[in-house]
Amino acid sequence: MATELGLRQAYATIKEAYRSKSRNPVTTASDLRSLVPVVTGKTQYTFPMIVGDDPNNFPEAILLNRADAFTATEIGVFIGAKTSNSDTGYDWFSYPNTTIFTGAGVATAFKTLFNNSFINATINNVQYLQNYSISRLRKAPLLQTGLGYGVHTTATASSVLSTVVDSFNGVDDGFYPLVPTLQISGTSKLEFTINLSAGLTQAASGSFVICLAHRGFLSLGASNLNK
Repeated sequence: MATELGLRQAYATIKEAYRSKSRNPVTTASDLRSLVPVVTGKTQYTFPMIVGDDPNNFPEAILLNRADAFTATEIGVFIGAKTSNSDTGYDWFSYPNTTIFTGAGVATAFKTLFNNSFINATINNVQYLQNYSISRLRKAPLLQTGLGYGVHTTATASSVLSTVVDSFNGVDDGFYPLVPTLQISGTSKLEFTINLSAGLTQAASGSFVICLAHRGFLSLGASNLNK
């Protein structure tokens, strides 16, 4: 959804903001990715944002160093099915795929996350995101795992169904632009939460995770720590 022009404008705005404070940190395109495991009946999930604050130490997480700052221009929410804490080969989904999230009521339970849940983001006791609906981040692709399209013979149908995977455009799918952007400093007091209308009881197998992802620009050494 982000355009090259929009990203260039965001980058120019960030650089000018630092220049006005007589600072010129190296600023590059980057991502933040915070994960939490699904827990039975839990209705609020708090996401670690800073290196050293993640009790699960998921290897695929991307957290912010305390010395750096991050300007988030896009936000996304995804779910995944891990085989273990160290598993990094699983796929991210921006909707509850019934072939991946199997088990009685699992996919239905995840509908609560995408249809009736909200993001709140508080930075230094100021709430910059309030009741931000996750429904705007839900993306169910036309081509999905386990579903066949077109005309197939009986002999080929089963093999076609077993090899179909979700279509996914990594540029756009599952993300939505943040206007205004979020300014995240490594030394700020951060509280990023997802609040659900009901706990994900059926989905809490211990192998499912929720990912809160941000895209934007990382400014090295630009936190309040180095002012």
